[in-house]
Amino acid sequence: MWWLPQEEVDWILAQSNEPVCAEFPELKHANPSLVPSPEEEKAPSTMLLYTRVRTCYEEEGKFAKFHAWVRGEYASKGIVEVDCDYFGERAEAIRLSNEAQDECSKTRISLHTASTITFASLR
Repeated sequence: MWWLPQEEVDWILAQSNEPVCAEFPELKHANPSLVPSPEEEKAPSTMLLYTRVRTCYEEEGKFAKFHAWVRGEYASKGIVEVDCDYFGERAEAIRLSNEAQDECSKTRISLHTASTITFASLR
């Protein structure tokens, strides 16, 4: 077991569980299932937006559980112990996040533009 560095504990505990993009809750409110309509499926930018929003909410759910666990461990022990797999999994998550951002950049689709198109079609 390894102790999580204090800087990382502080960072984790300082994070909110709000969506990364303020527009995501609007899409989820308009379409709670986050499943695009057949018409929306025709637009690659809209499909990318839906995929991104679903992934964001899934990851936020996982992080909320992790956040609660870290908070509990830190409150009860004053430290947070993790196994060595934690650091490998964290590195993999960072790599995947960077790849996803690169993919979005390659398609040259602005998330804001895609979301504006999607929200306009939902109204």
